[in-house]
Amino acid sequence: MQALRGKNINDDDAQVQGLEMNLIDFDDDADNGTGSGGTLDPTDRLPYEYDPVALKNFFSKRPNLITARIAQVMSKGGSIVINFARDVLTGAIKNDPDLEVKRAAELRDTITSLGPFFIKLGQALSIRPDILSPRSMVELQKLCDKVPSFDSKIAFETIERELGRPVEEIFSEITPEPVAAASLGQVYKATLRATGETVAVKVQRPKVLETVSLDLYLARELGLFARNFPNLSDRLDAVALLDEFAFRFYQELDYNLECESGNKMKEQMKVLPDVVIPTNYPEYTSRR
Repeated sequence: MQALRGKNINDDDAQVQGLEMNLIDFDDDADNGTGSGGTLDPTDRLPYEYDPVALKNFFSKRPNLITARIAQVMSKGGSIVINFARDVLTGAIKNDPDLEVKRAAELRDTITSLGPFFIKLGQALSIRPDILSPRSMVELQKLCDKVPSFDSKIAFETIERELGRPVEEIFSEITPEPVAAASLGQVYKATLRATGETVAVKVQRPKVLETVSLDLYLARELGLFARNFPNLSDRLDAVALLDEFAFRFYQELDYNLECESGNKMKEQMKVLPDVVIPTNYPEYTSRR
């Protein structure tokens, strides 16, 4: 029952040591992104709002990226699939409860290495007691707050690029390393130079939009292919489900929208004195 009560999620702080999140590194305007005059074609950029047609137009021109990502997923996840299939066929997983937990831990590490899209799927799986045992759920629930951080130098460069000012001009103090990391970004504790207020600074991972966009495109193409099989498509419209998921996912990638929603909630909840909503600062917020 520990998993069902939400306990034991943070009992292994060292689990992500040595893990690296594999993201697709490319510039969305590097190829086929300029016209004859050398100016950027705005229709050939990754959209900031979910648009499956735009994603198809973008990635259909870049088959090398599709091949690279498929190879990456297969190389990382292939052994997990083979091991699990062998355990099921031999009956080993039924006879050894610890083996199921071991496979769940291996799956957790593989999901983490494949990036935000797969982490979101793993988080959804971690609350399904109809599929997993409570001990296996505990392993996958670690995906909620135990993922690798990225280099703070990159994070501070992102802050300066997005806000147009040096970090030390914005904050009088900021922790040199993140105090927490999640699938889409990581958080630093800082003090605003202008007001002296203590704040949490969330910075998005580099190349998250690019990798998530590619994974969503590939998943949607797989869903479209599945429509050719009535036994599958009659039971579940995977494309419609994915489109709804992707729409919300893209919203989560927009920190401006998160800031706006947070302040709106703070205003609406002010009538409840026992409910405290943190203040968001639009002047210190950008999309990333």
